[in-house]
Amino acid sequence: MPELEADTHGMAVAGAGSVAAGDTVIGTITLPAGGPWIIFQVWSLIAAATATAGESYGGHFRLNSVAGDLVPNPAPSRFPTGIAPSHLGATINSLPCPLSIFDVEYEAAGKAMIEMIYNEPTAVTVATQAVLGIIFGKTRPVALPITFIDRVRAQVTSAADTAVGTITISEKATQIIAIGATVSQDNVLVAGEELLGFFRLGSDDIKLPPAQFPISCAYAAGLGALINQSLIARPVMIPVIIPVTGGARIDCFIDLNTAVSNAAEVEIFVAYI
Repeated sequence: MPELEADTHGMAVAGAGSVAAGDTVIGTITLPAGGPWIIFQVWSLIAAATATAGESYGGHFRLNSVAGDLVPNPAPSRFPTGIAPSHLGATINSLPCPLSIFDVEYEAAGKAMIEMIYNEPTAVTVATQAVLGIIFGKTRPVALPITFIDRVRAQVTSAADTAVGTITISEKATQIIAIGATVSQDNVLVAGEELLGFFRLGSDDIKLPPAQFPISCAYAAGLGALINQSLIARPVMIPVIIPVTGGARIDCFIDLNTAVSNAAEVEIFVAYI
């Protein structure tokens, strides 16, 4: 077992919402043993799976404590996902759906269970895809100036946990201070294919799991033969506390909600001091 252990962790759930207006439990997160844990961020990504004229989508997400202590009980806890406006016509562009991430302060017991719930305010023809998650640990990270930053890149089509690459940390490094990922569609856009998911870190040199974190932006499916891609989204780097030794290797993975016909361009970044 590696001697070093991350002080920042992340867990995510992914799936489809409902075509009806109202709540859908996307999944249940069970925190690791060894609490109490401080949950210091909650986040969401949403994307339309099939663009439909005259329909907006997106609303809010919330947490529901179903087992174990969570203090304070997060009710009410309705966080905005953002709402994508409706379209008109037979051609609908791919819309950006930026990461919605919020600072919070909850204390959770080890093995606490939290339902992650997505709410669609109006009925839609095809259920919206969602990824919801939490970031937690024993100490709240703060943003620090970056000394080194490296990245791995791959093109991915499958809806499965897929290796992107391995980053070898500089011999001078002492701590990973921020991580982030960008995903975008390369090559020909295909109607009815949304792009969203989360990324994961692993290592034989550091105890990282659970280490599932959000990508910077999701993209809704387009419609028609003349789909345009959306604007460039701002990359989001997430502050973390992960002690490292020089030369440590960080394995990076991506997990998409749905497969795409043409390769998605994936880059995962690790910043350290």
